Amino acid sequence: MKRILLICLALIWLLPSAALAHSKMENAVPGQDATVTASPERIELTFNTKIEKLSNFKLLDAGGQQLETEKAVVEGEKMSGAVIKPLTNGIYTVKWTIIGADGHSVEGSYTFTVDVPDAAVEPTQAPDAVTETEAPQTTDAPAADSGPDQANDSAAEPLADQDGQSANYTPAIIIGAIIVAAALILFMRRRKP
Repeated sequence: MKRILLICLALIWLLPSAALAHSKMENAVPGQDATVTASPERIELTFNTKIEKLSNFKLLDAGGQQLETEKAVVEGEKMSGAVIKPLTNGIYTVKWTIIGADGHSVEGSYTFTVDVPDAAVEPTQAPDAVTETEAPQTTDAPAADSGPDQANDSAAEPLADQDGQSANYTPAIIIGAIIVAAALILFMRRRKP
């Protein structure tokens, strides 16, 4: 009976440490929750362990439509791919799926915002015409003030935890099952005459 209890305790200690060994994203370009003022040419993700070649990512616009990217290139702990067409202003989501060094598949996602300033400020007109058009341009500037709305949108999307990792409750379920099994074994042994 003591042996069974020791085995259960050992499993309870070992399983959480195995779960913590999964790969996780450490860095991204564009960064997580970042606002960039130019359309990114590449998406680059760096993880805390080496990842397998089958790992990949998807780039989605605010409507959830997948955008065209170059096939993901994996080198060690880094994965990257070129963005084929320039991105317009808005919020974008990068969803990634990797196979870590431990052989487990891990998913996650994060968002970033593209906010390219209007290019209409070029001095191609006469100085008098520029001063006349400056007033409408200053009234258009608040359109870029959609930052708080975008921040609220991204805050309302609980896609993942702080590390961009998908929630994984498997270790807790396994631990619970082990504890129930150990309790049943102890109960059955006490009932025997």
